Amino acid sequence: MVRAVHMLALALAVLVAQAAAVPAKSQSQSRNPSPSRSPSPARPGSPSAAFGDAGKKAGLEIWRVENFAPVPYPKNDYGKFYSGDSYIVLQTRENRGTFSWDIFFWLGKDTSQDESGAAAILSVELDDSLGGSPVQHREIQDHESKQFLDNFPSGVRYLPGGVNSGFHHVTINAGSDKKLYQVKGKRNVRVRQVYADVSSMNRGDCFILDTGKGDILVYVGGSAKRVEKIKATQAANMIRDQDHHGRAKVSIIDEFSPVIDVENFFKVLGSGAPGKVPEEAAGGDDADFEKQTDSTVVLYKVSDATGSLKVDKLAQKPLSQSELSTNDAFVLDAGASGIYVWVGRKSTKEEKAESMKKGEKYLADNKYPSWTKIQRVVEGAEPAGFKQYFGDWRG
Repeated sequence: MVRAVHMLALALAVLVAQAAAVPAKSQSQSRNPSPSRSPSPARPGSPSAAFGDAGKKAGLEIWRVENFAPVPYPKNDYGKFYSGDSYIVLQTRENRGTFSWDIFFWLGKDTSQDESGAAAILSVELDDSLGGSPVQHREIQDHESKQFLDNFPSGVRYLPGGVNSGFHHVTINAGSDKKLYQVKGKRNVRVRQVYADVSSMNRGDCFILDTGKGDILVYVGGSAKRVEKIKATQAANMIRDQDHHGRAKVSIIDEFSPVIDVENFFKVLGSGAPGKVPEEAAGGDDADFEKQTDSTVVLYKVSDATGSLKVDKLAQKPLSQSELSTNDAFVLDAGASGIYVWVGRKSTKEEKAESMKKGEKYLADNKYPSWTKIQRVVEGAEPAGFKQYFGDWRG
């Protein structure tokens, strides 16, 4: 009977999640406020049981959502994400025997509502199994937080398709083994597959051409910076290791390369020449791509006791810690940096589980972009990114 009620609740939660917009979350990490408290044991057959011993040792763990269940993702594929899928990423840190966790659920731009809803619910299950203190983040493809991207030093790579899609493993370059990737970003790199044609390129970025025949060519645009060249080489090495088991040869094509090597790049690409590569402006500005600024910071008290979300404005920055109440939930709107949903220690388990939905409802009511970052934090486990907005924070 208990299991039936649990599964019914899970099904209802998925339906609610399907109706929500798809926002994103931002940076920070959690600290376990009670080191002596052990994570809640998973019930046999419950969704959290599928996570096994997750979070018991420092490091990164990833699951892909398949048929509403978390399936461990091969470590060799870490950093490679399919646009049609949803993933759960757990970052565990240990400091003198005390663990802290960040849970990210990553949603591809083509993921189904069912999968995105399941990812949100499974993240709550994982959170519960770790005692309820992790910080939860929602990450959206192309709009990931810096903290999420920092988990992948060689960058993240987007591929079309997904485990449950009819076009699983279909590439943009249909009928050919070769793939062209654009490398974007200086500090945190995103690698996206583009159409294998010179029209997809520009002089300000670096591009990776996987020939499918044992060679990976890194084309460095004439206006690309040295750091971009380094990051592109790291990304090419990642592709070599993930897609070719480390057996492909990585070569750099830049202004110092022999003419014959440059000509060979475009020959393998199947179109173009150095003079045919579009100008730098065609690729957009990396600084704008990575830029994240704060606007007016506002703290709201939220309640949905009447069935509809009620939001009361309390204060603007600088904020005071005394404005937070252990019995209530609050939304801290940090503008372009996203929003935080703070949950008091005396709130119920159900209120904690519903906190992300409050954030989603707040975004929808205020007509924020669907990819706006949301981060849920629990009293006593606030990350530095949240505390910075309070001038008198103690503890």
